[in-house]
Amino acid sequence: MELHELESAWKALDQRVSRQAEEIAHGRAQARGLRSRWRLHLVTLGQVVQIGIGLLFALWGGGYWFDHLGTPHLVVYGVAVHAYGIALLGTAIALIVRLARVDYGAPVAEVQQALLDLRRTRIVTERILWCLGAIAWVPLLMMALQAIRIDAWRHAPAFVWMNVAIGVGVALCAAIVMWRKPAWFARNSMGGGLRDVDRQLEALRTLRP
Repeated sequence: MELHELESAWKALDQRVSRQAEEIAHGRAQARGLRSRWRLHLVTLGQVVQIGIGLLFALWGGGYWFDHLGTPHLVVYGVAVHAYGIALLGTAIALIVRLARVDYGAPVAEVQQALLDLRRTRIVTERILWCLGAIAWVPLLMMALQAIRIDAWRHAPAFVWMNVAIGVGVALCAAIVMWRKPAWFARNSMGGGLRDVDRQLEALRTLRP
């Protein structure tokens, strides 16, 4: 075989190897995309469950305060649970909207922006639910006691205020943690099916020029 024939054969082999490497890389990217889509589908399912819980609380709390309009402290319990239910609904819907915008078939810059929006939304919604959840258990407890004919406010208002103070204290502690340790909070907010979003963002940054 002459030298030019050898060079042609070598170039053809090199091009074939390059194409195979590109195909393998593309296949791996598609596999990662499929795994990521599956995880995001699971997260979406979790948010659908949260919508159901939020709707239950909103309807229960709304009906409760409406049925007890003549009793101020029972109205407060109902309004608080109603508001918490709306918060659960709103945060879940906001996250589902961001999840729907993630399209791994889109250009890298668009995927990166969609993941960034998803990450920011998740962190904000977790902040809201952490703070509200620290207090929401108090009216839920009082409504549960009321259901078994124990009116805590009438018989022991100090007990109610004590639980409110505990709830507010927990909410303040949560707010301090969010403020003092934002990286830790962000990392924990992205748990579950969203735990690899940060890794995907880092990988996409390396792909961008």
